[in-house]
Amino acid sequence: MKSTLRKPAVTNMRKALYVQFSGGILFSYAVPMMGYWAYGSKVSENLPNELNGPKWAKVLINAAVFVQSIVSQHMFVAPIHEALDTKFFKLDKSMNLKENLKRRFFLRAFFFIANTFVTLAIPFMGDFVNLFGSFSLVPLTFVFPSMIFIKIKGKTARPEKNLWHWFNIIIFSLLAVVTTIAAVRLIFNNVQKYNFFADR
Repeated sequence: MKSTLRKPAVTNMRKALYVQFSGGILFSYAVPMMGYWAYGSKVSENLPNELNGPKWAKVLINAAVFVQSIVSQHMFVAPIHEALDTKFFKLDKSMNLKENLKRRFFLRAFFFIANTFVTLAIPFMGDFVNLFGSFSLVPLTFVFPSMIFIKIKGKTARPEKNLWHWFNIIIFSLLAVVTTIAAVRLIFNNVQKYNFFADR
């Protein structure tokens, strides 16, 4: 997000969006499809468990996953961090005050530990990630931008552009419905099979 009053770089942003929604989506779907082709449907959700090879490779993969989870958690829970900061900080003092920095560290650490505890307690936590991703991420990424385009420029845009956006709305709405149903089904199946803190 730009934080200046200068005119946004529309041309560069448009190029980036074209690359993301063509090349980016190709890689996003190619990786799981190739994985399914290579390993089938019986593979564990934790792919490093299925890999044979040197121990250092598994350690490296798990370390990368751990670092990625920390980064993504901090990115996606920024609104929660903001709310916690507002509630627990001394707002009349500097953000770099020792007391505020200490509170920030302990709040972030507590939040991360609590999330980790919940994830360990529910061995099929990945199914909940699938559920939230299916009914929120897919529409927010693919459906709503096309709806906004049609709402704002639908009457003046070329017919092929409108057709493209309607195609996105229909296909990705159906995808969101199907993946949400699949995620709910997975959760129900796993609830019957697993106990809390089970090591599957």
